[in-house]
Amino acid sequence: MEGNPMNDPKSPPTSIQVMSRMFALLDTLAQGQEAVSLKYISAQTGLHPSTAHRILNDLAVGRYVERAGPGSYRLGLRLLELGNLVRTRLDLREEAAKPMQDLHRQLGLPISLYARQDHEAVLLTRTAQERHGIQLQRVSTQRSGLTESVVGRSMLSKDSAAQIHHLCQQSGQRPEAVSLDVQQLRQNGVLVGPDESLVGQSCTAAPLYNDAGLVVGALAISAPPNPELSQAVREASERISTQLGWTVGDASATA
Repeated sequence: MEGNPMNDPKSPPTSIQVMSRMFALLDTLAQGQEAVSLKYISAQTGLHPSTAHRILNDLAVGRYVERAGPGSYRLGLRLLELGNLVRTRLDLREEAAKPMQDLHRQLGLPISLYARQDHEAVLLTRTAQERHGIQLQRVSTQRSGLTESVVGRSMLSKDSAAQIHHLCQQSGQRPEAVSLDVQQLRQNGVLVGPDESLVGQSCTAAPLYNDAGLVVGALAISAPPNPELSQAVREASERISTQLGWTVGDASATA
């Protein structure tokens, strides 16, 4: 171990080496059900104890690792949060596919699916008319702050006034305008407003809820607004939410 520069705490590591060491440490922690000692981690990974200790402390700052006691570590809750995001995305795509295709067929327009990730709305997929029917397309990742678009604001139905105010401070949006949109959303189940990505177009969006009544995403369409379109989008979003385990009419989802 002493002759290997990868294990020399005095040898400046490259970024690739650091990543490899991080992965090795996380894999070692994942093998144990309980907290793992630094001595065991060092033996399993072949890393010098001081090197392992330094990287583990960095991982602990990001909550990827937790200190379970003097000289012992375990996986952190941030990994669980990220895993849940991945699961939510997979569930969203799977459960939303058929309702999105049906809505596209009904309205004759592309339907977009977004996920809520921390304080952002992330575009996951969009329907398109192709040779073999209406399909869900792969799309390039598009992100926007939750207060910065109709789609993002449609995901704020469960956020408190204090949370909305905090998001507005971060994004520079006026809390009054955002709160007014959220009030409209809670009353109607959908939000209608200018489409920030298409000049001159309007966007209609509705939130998607999971089995816990939490907002996990939104369904959106860019088209001139009308009551029939809003109702169709709302019904499709409720259909997807129901498939995700939400109970239609649950007051906790719009409180």
